Amino acid sequence: MLRAMSTSELNEEQYRAVFHRGGPLLVLAGAGSGKTRVITERIAALVERDVPEDAIAAVTFTNKAAREMRERLQARLGDKADKLRICTFHSLGLAIVREHAGLIGRRANVSVFGVSEQKSAMKSVLSEMKLAADSDQVDRILSRLSLLKSELIEGHDNQLAQIRERYDLLLERMNAVDFDDLMVLPIRLLNEHSDVRALWQSRARHFLVDEYQDSSRIQYQWVQLLVPENGNLTVVGDDDQSIYGWRGAEVKNLFQLQRDYPSLTVIRLEDNYRSTGAILDTSNSLIAINTERLGKSLRSNLGQGKPVQVWESPNPEEEAHRVAGDIRLKRNSTKDAKWDHYCVLYRASYQARAVEIALREAGVPYHVSGGLSFFDRAEIQDLLSYLRLIANFDDDLAFMRAIGRPRRGIGDKALGDLGLFAMAHSVSLLGACLHNELEHKRIDSLREFGDLLVALEFQFKHGEPDEAFDAVLDLTHLEAAIRAEADDEAKAEMRMGNLMEIRRWWIKHAENGGTLAEFLQQIFLKADQKDDDPTGQVRLMTVHAAKGLEFDDVYVVGMEDGIFPHKSALEENRMEEERRLMYVAMTRARYRLTLSYARVRKRFGQKEKSAPSPFLHEPDQSSMRWVDRDSDSEEAKEEALDFMAAMRAQLENIKSR
Repeated sequence: MLRAMSTSELNEEQYRAVFHRGGPLLVLAGAGSGKTRVITERIAALVERDVPEDAIAAVTFTNKAAREMRERLQARLGDKADKLRICTFHSLGLAIVREHAGLIGRRANVSVFGVSEQKSAMKSVLSEMKLAADSDQVDRILSRLSLLKSELIEGHDNQLAQIRERYDLLLERMNAVDFDDLMVLPIRLLNEHSDVRALWQSRARHFLVDEYQDSSRIQYQWVQLLVPENGNLTVVGDDDQSIYGWRGAEVKNLFQLQRDYPSLTVIRLEDNYRSTGAILDTSNSLIAINTERLGKSLRSNLGQGKPVQVWESPNPEEEAHRVAGDIRLKRNSTKDAKWDHYCVLYRASYQARAVEIALREAGVPYHVSGGLSFFDRAEIQDLLSYLRLIANFDDDLAFMRAIGRPRRGIGDKALGDLGLFAMAHSVSLLGACLHNELEHKRIDSLREFGDLLVALEFQFKHGEPDEAFDAVLDLTHLEAAIRAEADDEAKAEMRMGNLMEIRRWWIKHAENGGTLAEFLQQIFLKADQKDDDPTGQVRLMTVHAAKGLEFDDVYVVGMEDGIFPHKSALEENRMEEERRLMYVAMTRARYRLTLSYARVRKRFGQKEKSAPSPFLHEPDQSSMRWVDRDSDSEEAKEEALDFMAAMRAQLENIKSR
């Protein structure tokens, strides 16, 4: 039984968006305007109108966002939500590639190469072509190749074209794709095969795209191929929050919609349920300077609130100590306040260091976003190399990592010989280990490794999920190697604990009927998953990482010309995107926003005077207060008295302990 929705909970614009009857729809959803709720309620409304669940597809840009959308719909629709296709663009691309793998020279259990696998494959290609294959060159070529595949640069470079051809052939031979392929290959399939296009158009009869301002040129091609001119397309986005131009996002995709879909309905969500009026007045007046926007102005539902504060400090160290002290004071003097209600934002990661030191000295717990990913840890990569090889005997890169973890006395020379044999007989490296014509002085070790993988594959297909997983750790001697290499028992237990987390996920997946190949695809497409929990800690992050989040108190540090806006943006005439980034930073705050700059900052070891950011002067100043310039105002005096009272209360608490 579906839960009836209370339409009185929706404002007028939200209601129009949720119950739009059909045809192309653009929902311009401002920050804090309830866009996630609108898109999920729209999907629920379609289901309640008896649109088949398998004719609805919703895509977004991170697994976290897709997961949250699915969870909301499960709470809203119950079991019906399980039949909906809700995923990222990359997950949808993988589904298309796997279902039609034979048309692009792949098999259905195709592997997805991450960054490390891409680098290894590219290094192999460059070495074969007798080109420089050092780490910097590999990174440079992969970056250019990604731009070429995404159609962001022209393909006139003959050498790059040759590298791409060999790289693509290598991936095809390994039955693999990279993340760019998950965008490019579906376009090829949809363009070249009318039956494939018809099938996926039927599965996306109602196609919804969240965070549409983050879409790239090639993703817009997807939209055009899946949804005809008068089709049921819903895109939700905010041109004022388009901040990923450096990775291919094109804000003009929003403007292009009106040309390619002439019957497009545009609905603006301008009621903001997150931020106070002062924060929105300042944000609105800043972003209004941009010319490349469709236009809207957010209205607060929380009252005017306190003015946006601007702080001036002598240097970054004093700036950081001021932020740390203010956070500690507010948290300890505010009822029900928690550390994770506070966030410090900065334009570049290096700015975190001074803030970290100040918070540590103040005894404030903090979490820096953007640390080492759980899945990038060595022990996790080692385990996944075995699981990948068990699922796909053709995965040569997984073979190369697995056979050396732990070392089996098989050196580079033996592996080189094995590679030549594999090429000559058109088999994978693991297939070469099992080939009856292989002759080598290390043949016993190679055969033993091949037989081990065959045994593990049998175990995963026919054994119990927990026993199969434990066999990998035991029979490969991976657990023994981890324990032997750890500096102490605590570190060994931590690393094994990470592997046990994968074990838990695998068993849950297998008990629900999932295969190992499907489990690995979930792992490789998992994004935004870190190895530690930020709950109960002050959050430190770049503005790019903060998009989609909100906090009671936000501090933006380093508000200096050349830092924010960034020097490169000034030089490359990218001020509009930089201003959008500032808008995103400001609209993360619910109740209090503080913008801070230092008068002097070290550059290349030399002290230099800093000018305040133009983003401090561009907004309407009526909702801003320059604290250090307005120290004689009544409001400043009142604030100082509140500060001293809070300090006295804090000292009394310390004395009473």
